[in-house]
Amino acid sequence: MKKLFIFCIAIFFLSCEKDDVVFSNDCFTESIAIDSKINGGSILQTWVFASSGGKQETTISQKTNANWVSLSPIIAIDDKSEQFPPFKYDFPVSAEVEKMKVIIPKMVNSGLYNIMLKPLTHFGDVNENIRDSSFWGDFYVDREDVWQDIERTYTELFYEFAKLSEEFPEVKLLAIGNELKEFSKRRPQFFKELIAKIRADFPNLKLTYAANWDEYESISFWDDLDYIGINSYFPLVNKKTPSIVDVQQALVPVKNTLNTLSCQLEKPILFTEYGFRSIDYGAWEAWLLGNVTTSNHNYEVQNNSYIAFFETFWGEDWVAGGFFWEWKILINGEINNPKENGWYVNDKPVEEIIRDRYRD
Repeated sequence: MKKLFIFCIAIFFLSCEKDDVVFSNDCFTESIAIDSKINGGSILQTWVFASSGGKQETTISQKTNANWVSLSPIIAIDDKSEQFPPFKYDFPVSAEVEKMKVIIPKMVNSGLYNIMLKPLTHFGDVNENIRDSSFWGDFYVDREDVWQDIERTYTELFYEFAKLSEEFPEVKLLAIGNELKEFSKRRPQFFKELIAKIRADFPNLKLTYAANWDEYESISFWDDLDYIGINSYFPLVNKKTPSIVDVQQALVPVKNTLNTLSCQLEKPILFTEYGFRSIDYGAWEAWLLGNVTTSNHNYEVQNNSYIAFFETFWGEDWVAGGFFWEWKILINGEINNPKENGWYVNDKPVEEIIRDRYRD
């Protein structure tokens, strides 16, 4: 009841602002309306499940009511030039697939019967990529032969991940890339061919691409996918502790742009990642706020941002749902400290907000 009262106040103030941008959905969305929301959470620490001797489980479903999980292993490319090529670069495909064969049953045993695989590919060993940034979104190379070598092993990795859907029917969705801004912009034909190859052999597997908030408008292969995937880290409000109304107002132009794209392409929007840090200014450029610590935690900004995000998007039939970022896995007797100021939601007040929303 208290949350409903707060939301009603928020709507009242929004309606009183004459100069604010207003959301306007002018298109017919019945053709892309989803049957049920993907109420998902993300797990980055997949290696814990692969190396825990069968003991590690997760309570993400029980504590948040999540009905989907996104498994996001970081997979780094290897420079094999010292091992007598034919190929210079390779992803450790077999090793990563074997890990997934351990991890996926543990997800099912934890009550998660809907799984998205979303590998986070890292290209740090590609020495032709001599640039200052270590962010995979900035990765590209200048030589065609290197591109082809990388694309060969990239195709093998994602094809084998897609193949897991045959052994594990719970694997229902695959993201064929994550935040690869330069790669996706410079090599769109490669991604179209990769999508076509996977579609031909695994017709029941749904496909998306996880585009960062500053990348999605430049993606040219959305037509080939089932969902427009957005990693929603838009810088919204440059305030220490923005209110629910502040964040809602800032989300209106974002919502308009995403709705227009969804309507034009007749594809639903899927938030392949969404979330906010529990830190001062956490609804702004949170990735620039330094390492996660316990010295400056702010639950209110995280709570307000999540409430505003849900109220903005979750009631729309052109939004398929999404995966909050992220759920922490405790290992080796580790005790969670909810005062840390990162994106984790475990044992923070926002956990209840997610649980209530996902219960609906």
